[in-house]
Amino acid sequence: MKNSLFIILYLCISLLNAEEEKKYVSEIIFLNNKTFNSKELEGIVKLKSQNLFTRNEFTLKKYNRDIILLESFYKSKGFLDVYIKAEYIEETKNYVTIKYHINEGFNFKLKELIIVGNKIFSDTLIYNLLNIKINESFNASQIRLQLIELKMEYLKNGKINVLIIDEVNIENTNVSLRINIFEGKTYIVNAITISGLESVKNKYVMRELVFSEKDVYNINDINSSRERIFDSGLFSSVEIIKKIIDKEKGLVNIEIKLREYKSSSIEATFGFRELSTFQENTSTTGIEANGRWMLGNIFNTTSNIELRGNIASSININLLKNQPLIEKNIKIIYTSPWTLYFRIPARLKYFHIEQTENDSLKRDGLTYSLIFDKGLMSKYEFNTTLEWLSSTDSSYSTEDKIEPSRWMNFKYIKNKIIKPLNPQGGYYFSSKTTLYGTILGGKRNFIKNESEIRKYINLFGSNILAFRVIFGYIQNLDTQNDLPNAYKFQLGGQTSLRGWARPQEYLVPYGSIIDILNIEYRFPIKNKIGGEIFFDAGRLYETINKFTSLKLSWNHGIGIVYQSALGPIRLDAGFPFGDFLDVQFHASLLYMF
Repeated sequence: MKNSLFIILYLCISLLNAEEEKKYVSEIIFLNNKTFNSKELEGIVKLKSQNLFTRNEFTLKKYNRDIILLESFYKSKGFLDVYIKAEYIEETKNYVTIKYHINEGFNFKLKELIIVGNKIFSDTLIYNLLNIKINESFNASQIRLQLIELKMEYLKNGKINVLIIDEVNIENTNVSLRINIFEGKTYIVNAITISGLESVKNKYVMRELVFSEKDVYNINDINSSRERIFDSGLFSSVEIIKKIIDKEKGLVNIEIKLREYKSSSIEATFGFRELSTFQENTSTTGIEANGRWMLGNIFNTTSNIELRGNIASSININLLKNQPLIEKNIKIIYTSPWTLYFRIPARLKYFHIEQTENDSLKRDGLTYSLIFDKGLMSKYEFNTTLEWLSSTDSSYSTEDKIEPSRWMNFKYIKNKIIKPLNPQGGYYFSSKTTLYGTILGGKRNFIKNESEIRKYINLFGSNILAFRVIFGYIQNLDTQNDLPNAYKFQLGGQTSLRGWARPQEYLVPYGSIIDILNIEYRFPIKNKIGGEIFFDAGRLYETINKFTSLKLSWNHGIGIVYQSALGPIRLDAGFPFGDFLDVQFHASLLYMF
């Protein structure tokens, strides 16, 4: 027993000593820098001077990396002979000061640009493409990147064997650049062959190609075709190989090597997820268990069927007092990358969703969607849905509390968030307009508009300033009947105004118009522990004429965040209208936005 206590005590002391042996940067000093000020240079290096909120751990690897970054920066500005001597001084046992002694040297400028051998592109077009300016600082690395772009332009025009060589001559501080271009033969696609097919028919590959036989070879068409074939979901690997068969005539064969994808799979996942109520503007985070069965290559086509089932529960301190949001759903989804003869992905989905919190809500329906992806960051989506709602909510007018609902919507999403789970920068924008009833039929007739903007600014290190703005508006086209509460917006709780425990305790439980502003300052404290200071403001009302007169509800607060392996876990304390005696606590998963 005594030995065990000694071992535990020894390990604790060892860990404390290991923590103490870490070194941190106290101050960074730049000496003899004439062209660029110290603030600008400190923006280049990764190690930063200590400040009130953060400190950077010092390592030799980071130290040497910063020397290379500084040298590269100076050379990109035309200081080709720059010399940087760095040193670090241990001011105390745990803190070091870094000094950079900079000998900038002379600034070299481009005085002459000569292009030789170009035939299909004019000098003017190449000048514009390279974006090289005479009498400005010479940037060798940028020029080489631009020459790669020039080569790509040739490869788009059949010049498979194009060769581009740059020559640099320096006299005093003047640079003369000569670009030698050997264009070579223009190649034509002679034949296209496909290998590796087992169950998939040849036509499902050929229709994905954006080039054909007798076309001029174009590297962009080759890459685009490779992506389209892979995105069909039929293949685990796609390789497109060019084979020159006749140099004199300029003929090239294209071979497409494929490996068919596993046609079915069964998956199970467990983790954190945002849970949305039917009002959609309010969401909470919770724990989800999810099962998925994928049946691919239906009838040896590019279509597939997916069966999904999941159960999830919200996590919040208030679940100790109130019933948490429980969500159960089953979905059967049919997807195809083609709609008739157009390369527009389509999806047909049957869904059964049950949500229980204060009232029980069941939704059954069918949704048909057309999806237009603009790269990885942007997406357009058109949905049309027929569903049946069943609720214990007393605001439903039907005796059995079941009513059909028909709606269609258009959704646009642009997501450029850097590290979405723990945002470090970028922005997010979404807009959705939904038409219920009218020409579609159904009991309810109204238009619902919802928009959201998020912005993340990396101030320094891991200190993030985050903003979110939400606006929603419902126009009821049936003036004789009010809408059931399930269609309206809600405000208050851990994902909107944290000064209130939940939407049901806010000043107004439901509304047709909502606007929300959230501001958060997120900062690291130690290791995986971080903090946040936040301000929330919002309004919930029925008519647009109150937009200029209705006062804001607001709160400020503080929070503690722990970065777990599954994502951030946070504990927030919100103070409605700044009242420190009326505190609302929220424990939740992931950041609020």
